[in-house]
Amino acid sequence: MADTQSVVSDVKLFLERLKKEMPEIFGPTEKAGTTVNTETSAPTENKVLYNGDLFEARVYLTPDQEEGVAFDGQVFHVYLQNKESNPSALVTQWLRDKAAEVLPQKTKEWAEKIGVEYNNVVLKDQRTLWASCSGKKNINYSYRIIKMPRVVQDYLVIHELCHLKFMNHGAEYWELVAQFSPDYKLHRRWLNEHKDAVFEEVKLTISAQDSASIPTESTPGN
Repeated sequence: MADTQSVVSDVKLFLERLKKEMPEIFGPTEKAGTTVNTETSAPTENKVLYNGDLFEARVYLTPDQEEGVAFDGQVFHVYLQNKESNPSALVTQWLRDKAAEVLPQKTKEWAEKIGVEYNNVVLKDQRTLWASCSGKKNINYSYRIIKMPRVVQDYLVIHELCHLKFMNHGAEYWELVAQFSPDYKLHRRWLNEHKDAVFEEVKLTISAQDSASIPTESTPGN
């Protein structure tokens, strides 16, 4: 049975793309976390793609608090000391840090299951390859993989680790991949259909209301 993670992600990203391409169908909405473009007065939503899902991002002006990002599982809380700060850069760095935490751990776990050994895991901002495996047994990843559904992340890790046994894309290689990622064809389709969304830069705006409603339960870095 096909996994549901990438299917749910498919639907959400399709609806988000439809909202951007045909805004007249959805119409303007006012809700918490919506920011206002002061030049056009048109509402724009701050959203962050993470683990295949789109999460709301709320930006707060907190002059007396350290700048940073806190994710509570539902909302990205972005704290700025002034309006000249860049909330998009803060969230992008948060995603990079999370990728540096998650992808090496996934690589270690899957390498043990597959029965292969590797040397180093390197994170980059690759725009032509999601990942690669070198002849020196080094695994390279684009940090943007962290934006994908977890099952697609796993597939890419498996894909590269299987190259440690077969440095090609022959029949034996794909048989090995299928042992550990039975739905790999579905994951490859997700990659092809949503590469633009994954490559898109984080774009957050600051509204006039961002200095209010500061949550006390969240702290930057979580």
